[in-house]
Amino acid sequence: MPKLPLAALAATLYATVYASGALAVPDFAPTASSAWYSYSREWMPPLKGSGPVMQDKAHPRVSNDDFRATGRQPTPPFSDASNPILQPWAAAALRKLNAETLSGRPFISALATCRPLGALAFDLSPMTRPMFIIQSAKAVTLINESFSEIRHIYLTDRHRPNVKPSWEGDSIGHYEGDTLVVDTVGFNDKTYVDGFKTPHTTQLHTIERFQLVNGGSELQVDVHVEDPGAFTTAWDATMRYRKFELVAERAKQTGVQLAALATPEAGPLNEAICAESPNSLMFAPGYAVPRDDRPDF
Repeated sequence: MPKLPLAALAATLYATVYASGALAVPDFAPTASSAWYSYSREWMPPLKGSGPVMQDKAHPRVSNDDFRATGRQPTPPFSDASNPILQPWAAAALRKLNAETLSGRPFISALATCRPLGALAFDLSPMTRPMFIIQSAKAVTLINESFSEIRHIYLTDRHRPNVKPSWEGDSIGHYEGDTLVVDTVGFNDKTYVDGFKTPHTTQLHTIERFQLVNGGSELQVDVHVEDPGAFTTAWDATMRYRKFELVAERAKQTGVQLAALATPEAGPLNEAICAESPNSLMFAPGYAVPRDDRPDF
């Protein structure tokens, strides 16, 4: 009988223990209206070691979310292309984008162009619309209400054979104590790892660790990123989310406008289809609504 790899053995052991009821799986959605909003659209750096690309300090950022809260004039993302994690070609790509931004060309995000975000930028997306998490015995499903993007995390110890590159990659997961650990490979090179449009290659490999903190009122995701094609070293980053309960928030409201733009009257998890929206965001030269490149039948 062949021996299982250590990671596979650990995943199998955890699955057995949880199935026995000896440990409780962390509950990321205690009610039907439970959702999560990220605190920022930029990765938080680790306490030590190599971290993500950040905003260039010479060009302070005022995001659209800051504008909604303060009324200050928004400014575009402007990456610090000097971050040593970047391979020369990736740094050059960011410097070119920075130069275009300074010249006055609008910075249009991947989300605004109706393209899938990929696993990492997906984690940064739920700001004005929330992320919902659905857990079952065989999979965990992450749903960003922003344009109904979905990630499937299969609770298994092996990636599918012959994985073909895709926008979201192939994600498998298992529980380690109170943490959901997600391993993703099989990305195409059409997405970015952040909101600065930092590129990656098909060698991208990510490990995400989802854990409830602060008594369950917050969710923390710690990510470990490897891609020797785009980065000189592996790097780490963190994102935190606040829990939002639509029903509870409505019960508390006393005429105070919530900062979040979501929570429509129809209830949680509303459909928001970008490419089919009558309000087109494709106002900048060189951008267009995505179209199918092959027939559906």
